[in-house]
Amino acid sequence: MKTFLLSLCVLLSASVYSQEFKKLDNANINQQQKKFAKKFAMDYFAKQIAGSYYLFQHNEATDEMIKGLTMDKQKEAYAQIKSGFGDFKSLEYAQTWFDNHTHLTVYRFKGTFGDNNLLEIRVVFNYQGKIAGFFVKPWTENLQ
Repeated sequence: MKTFLLSLCVLLSASVYSQEFKKLDNANINQQQKKFAKKFAMDYFAKQIAGSYYLFQHNEATDEMIKGLTMDKQKEAYAQIKSGFGDFKSLEYAQTWFDNHTHLTVYRFKGTFGDNNLLEIRVVFNYQGKIAGFFVKPWTENLQ
């Protein structure tokens, strides 16, 4: 029985849990950023499957993300995900949420792992458009 799931990286802004996020409709979503979020997630998991790791660039991620998701931490997290849910197979866009106070944007994807295990892949951008958080967690229909 799958009893836990390791978050790949704690969102480095604890305030994300106490804010008021609102789901965006398609007309209000930054399509370029959404496309980048999906590409990042796909590239990240492709590196993991290949036994490598994702090398964050300073123009795409916060310093905290770069320091927090080291090669060793990425490999450890993916090994736990793989042992509990199987290898990454695919992802599809689900939702975008935004908080006016923190200016954090959350892109949610439904990720398929192993034999149809659905997990949330969450890519969070800060006000500068840099990746500030990355999660893999059990799928729920709303942001939690």
